[in-house]
Amino acid sequence: MSLQAATFIDGRDRPRLERMCRYLLRPRFAHDAVRALPDGRVRIVFKRPTRSGATHVDLEPLRFLARLVGLVPPPRQHQVRYFGVFANHHHLRERVAPQLCAALATAPVQVLLFDPTGLRPWQPGTSLPKARAQARIGWASLLARVFAIDVSVCRRCNGPMRVVRAVTDVDEIATLLHGARPPPRLPTVGQQLLFVA
Repeated sequence: MSLQAATFIDGRDRPRLERMCRYLLRPRFAHDAVRALPDGRVRIVFKRPTRSGATHVDLEPLRFLARLVGLVPPPRQHQVRYFGVFANHHHLRERVAPQLCAALATAPVQVLLFDPTGLRPWQPGTSLPKARAQARIGWASLLARVFAIDVSVCRRCNGPMRVVRAVTDVDEIATLLHGARPPPRLPTVGQQLLFVA
């Protein structure tokens, strides 16, 4: 997301504020613009026709996933970047960024600890309790959150599922799902081959 500092919205102008919030929170692509075709390809419908008059594009599933991967930001990169006077090294940043009050910066801070009996003040010289490390969310929970797919429950009997093994080879996946290896597909003219190690 990029913040354009030239955009001003009065806090009382609720319709413009809502429109800005909807713009900032919009997804990378419209979910209703992507459809699965019966032959296995994926159709992306454009918002408006292109200069050549095309209204949609049909992609192979791997090609579609390759385009989606391009939208994923690199790890440990800032997703919010400030330009203009809000940039980190701009010479006028001190004038517009909120500063900590000098009296507040030198004021003594009282640290309160929480235990089962309630809040109690921390005494200097005593050790602070160790904070618990936040546990990572499992992939099944993430799928359930993002795509509303609960892979931990069987679709047929509603019983619990368990992970047997991770399979990444395409031929092995086809063998497990269909019981036979699929015939190799030849690339069409102009189609790029994607090799996965």
